[in-house]
Amino acid sequence: MADPRRRHSANVAGPWFVDTTCIDCDACRQLAPAVFAEDGDLGQSTVKSQPHGPEEQRAAERALVACPTASIGIEGG
Repeated sequence: MADPRRRHSANVAGPWFVDTTCIDCDACRQLAPAVFAEDGDLGQSTVKSQPHGPEEQRAAERALVACPTASIGIEGG
């Protein structure tokens, strides 16, 4: 489970976040490209935009489930 205490500062504000355990496998960016992006400086994924609408929400949820390191989280979720 993603740890909010390890939340990347590069994530946009909001409940969805990626923590520093990300291994940059690209799964989240493939499943939800509108929500996740690669941070080249970190070599990890971050949340570039909080999900908007049911389609992006479902895509982000699929990415959360698919993340091999459980690095995606939702605060208050």
